[in-house]
Amino acid sequence: MERWIGFDTVEIDTVGRRLVVSGREMRLEPKAFDVLLLFARQPGRAFTRDEILDAVWGHRHVTPGVLNRVVTLLRQALGESAERQQYIHTLHGVGYRFDADVQAAPRKQVTELEQGADAEPPALDLRQTFGGVSSTSQAPPLPSPIASDREVSVSSAPVPSTQRPSSRYVVAALAALMLAVGLAAWLMRRGAEPAAPLRPATIPTLIVLPLRAVGGGHDEAVLADGLSEELITRLAHAEGLQVISSTSARLALEQHLDPQQLAQRAGTTHALEGSLRESGDALRIDLRLIETPSGRTLWAQDYERKLADVFAIQREIAQAVSTALAARLGLSATPREDKFDLTQYREYVELRAMLESPEVTLNAALNRPRQETALARLRELIARAPDKPIALGYLARVLAGWRDQRTQAPLPGAIEEADRYAQRALELDPGNADAHEARGMLACRRMDWNTCLTEAKQAVALAPADVRLRSTYAYRLGSLGYLAEAQREAEAAARTDPLVPPTQMILARLYDTLGQHDEAKRVFDTAFKLDAAMPQIGVYAAWYNAFWRGDYAAAETIAARIPEEHGYRETYLAVSRTRGDPARWPEVLPLIEASERETGRYNFLRWQQPGFDAHAAFARIESMLREGFPSYFLSLWQPEYAHMRRIPEFQEFLRTAHILDYWRARGFPPQCRPDGDGAKCD
Repeated sequence: MERWIGFDTVEIDTVGRRLVVSGREMRLEPKAFDVLLLFARQPGRAFTRDEILDAVWGHRHVTPGVLNRVVTLLRQALGESAERQQYIHTLHGVGYRFDADVQAAPRKQVTELEQGADAEPPALDLRQTFGGVSSTSQAPPLPSPIASDREVSVSSAPVPSTQRPSSRYVVAALAALMLAVGLAAWLMRRGAEPAAPLRPATIPTLIVLPLRAVGGGHDEAVLADGLSEELITRLAHAEGLQVISSTSARLALEQHLDPQQLAQRAGTTHALEGSLRESGDALRIDLRLIETPSGRTLWAQDYERKLADVFAIQREIAQAVSTALAARLGLSATPREDKFDLTQYREYVELRAMLESPEVTLNAALNRPRQETALARLRELIARAPDKPIALGYLARVLAGWRDQRTQAPLPGAIEEADRYAQRALELDPGNADAHEARGMLACRRMDWNTCLTEAKQAVALAPADVRLRSTYAYRLGSLGYLAEAQREAEAAARTDPLVPPTQMILARLYDTLGQHDEAKRVFDTAFKLDAAMPQIGVYAAWYNAFWRGDYAAAETIAARIPEEHGYRETYLAVSRTRGDPARWPEVLPLIEASERETGRYNFLRWQQPGFDAHAAFARIESMLREGFPSYFLSLWQPEYAHMRRIPEFQEFLRTAHILDYWRARGFPPQCRPDGDGAKCD
C-alpha cells in the first residue's frame, strides 16, 4: 500500500496518519482522517452518506450530524468551505464526491517536512499541585484549543460527536423552529470570517470553550459536551457577568480563535478552556481561565473526582470561576442537582443531540422516522428514570412543538402529553427552563397571553445563555406589540450569541418591524459576513429588508438563493422584477397562486401587492398566532402596514385573539391606546 498520496499542495501520510497542506501539518480527528483517505483513494466517485458511514464507522448508528461535522473539518483543513467547494463536492440527495488529481508519490514539501520536523511535544500538565490546586502564576499553559500563530490545527482534540448545534432549536414554537432551522442550516455551511461583535463588552464577558475529551472515547465526548453546557448554564447566573452562548463557544473552538480574536469577534474579556479525561471510575478535569485579548492565565485548577461526583463538580467549578472574576454566582436560581445515573445522562445528551442535529432540522420530513425513533427512546429513558426533570422537561418542550409536517397543526395527543411531562418536571424541579418554555408554548396556542409571556420570561431567567429561549421571547413580545421590549431582548441575544447569523437575523427582523430598515440592513450585513450563504430562513428575512428599502436589485439577488424545493423562489424573483411597478403585478399573481397550490400554504408575498386586500389577511393572522408567531406576524406592526391597523377587522382580531384583554391587564404597548371597547394604534 502506498505510503504517501498527494494532490496539488496536499500530502497524506497513510502510515503516519498525517495531513500536510502547503508544508504545514494539519491535525485531524481519526475519523476525519479516515474519511479523507476514503475520498482520496477513489477520486471522482460519488459516495452516498450511508456508504461513508459504513466504511468509516462500521455501522450507521451514529448521530446524523457526525458526518456533516467531519466534512466541515476536512474542508477547513483543505482551505475550502461549503460555499467554495474545490475538492469535496456536495451531491444533494446523494452524498459527496472528491475531485482531485491524486498521485501516489511523496513530494518535495513532505520530504523536507519529514527531515526537519521535530517530534510533537507531549502535552503539558498544568498542575503545580498543592492539594490538587494549581498555582495561577506558575501554572504551565494547558494544551490549548485556541490556535497560536505557530500551529495550524483543524481540531486540537476529538470534538464530541453528539454536540448540540446551538444553534439547536427545532422544538419551540414556530418562531423558535425557524431559528432552529436557520441555525442548523448555517452550522452545516458556516464561513470562516466572523464579523465584529454587536458592540464592545462593557462588563466582564466570558466564553466557556467546549471541554476537550482527551481520551477520544465516545462516552468521554458525550460527557464533556454535557458538562460544558451545564457550566454555561450555571455561570450565566453570575451577577455582573455576561456569558457567551454554547453555539458561539463551539464555533470559536472550531475556528481556532486566539485570545485576541475572541475579544474582537465575540466581545469577550475572559475565556475558560480545559479538558476532561475518564479513567475507570475516576474523572479528571483540567481548567484554565485566561484574559482576552492578552492571553494571560488568571487561574488554573484541576479536579480529580469519582465519576459519580460529576454533577457536584459543576457547581464547584462555577463557583470557583465566578470567584476568580469577582462575580457573585446566583446559585439559588440554578436548577437543583439532578442525580442522573451517568449511563442515563449520556443517553439523554445523545438523544437531545439527535433531535437537534442539522441533518434532521434541515430535512424534517425525510428524517421524521429518526425523530420519532429518538422520541421513542427518550420516552423509554423516562420510563426507566421517571424522576429526572431535565429529561422530562426536554421531552415536554419537544412535544409542545411537535407538528404535522404539512399543516403545521399539533399532532394528536402531543399537547396533552407535553403538558403532563412539563407538570411532572416542575413538580420535581421548579427551576426547569425547558418545562417552563413548554408550558409557555402550550399557553400561546390557547391564546392565554399572560401564561405565555410569564412562562417565557421565567424560562429566560432560568437559562440566560440559551438564545433560543430569549429569541423566542423577543418574538412573542414583538408579536403582541411590545416592540421596545422585544428589541432589548433581541439585542441581548445577539450579544450573547455573536458568532451565529440566525441570532443576528432575529434582531434585524425586529429592526425592520420598527421601520429601522437601514439599521436592519447593517445587522443583516453582519450576518452575511459571518456566513456568505445565509440560512434558509434568513434569506427570506433579508429579501423583505431589501424590498422594503426599495433595493430591488439586491432583492432579486437574494431571491435567487431561495432553495428551489421550497416552492417559492420564482414568486420572489417575479416580485423583485416588478421594481415596485403596480402594472406588473398581474403577471405575478398566477405564480403566487401556483405556489400556494404546490405548497398548501399561504404566500405572504400577497402583502406586497399594491392595494392588497388587508381585510382578508386577518383570517390568516389569527392562525399564525396559534402556529407560534412566525416573523410575518411582526409585519402587522410595521409602518408599511399601518393601514391594516385602521380597519374593523383589526379591532375584531384584537378581541377574538384575546390581545385586547391582555393589554388591559398588562398595559397597552406605546403605539396603542384604549378607544371605546377597542384600541387605536398608530
